[in-house]
Amino acid sequence: MADSKTRLSGNHSQVVDQKHRVVIPARFREVLGDHVKVGVYPLEDFFVLTVCSPAIYAERMEALEKRAENDPKLDSAITILEGTTQELDLDDQGRVTLTAELKAKAGIERDVVVIGRGNYLQIWTQGRWEDFQKKAFETPGGMRESIFRRSQ
Repeated sequence: MADSKTRLSGNHSQVVDQKHRVVIPARFREVLGDHVKVGVYPLEDFFVLTVCSPAIYAERMEALEKRAENDPKLDSAITILEGTTQELDLDDQGRVTLTAELKAKAGIERDVVVIGRGNYLQIWTQGRWEDFQKKAFETPGGMRESIFRRSQ
């Protein structure tokens, strides 16, 4: 595995095969390893899949658990995240087999985009990714404002 500080970035269009497998690009596999956690993640009014190493998953969930001590809604969200996350192995060709439940929750059928997001990946449907990009690039001022807004 590569240095844990390596940031995953870029995107790769893929096709989910008949056995529900998606290729994880080699440069991403170098960071993630051969055993991953795959779960749902809410965005706007839909879900995408996240793929991360077990160590990153544990860190993220521990951080959420701390925040949830005084937030019943977050506690419920954690239950959904934990209950739908799967531990999966990559095969010799670097493919991960998505369960029917994960595919259904994210609306995945055939064409997907695997996106690097720092220390994890997201798997989007091709159509949602195209719509998301179109919307973002139509409002560059809003994107710029979000990027350069000072933390409060």
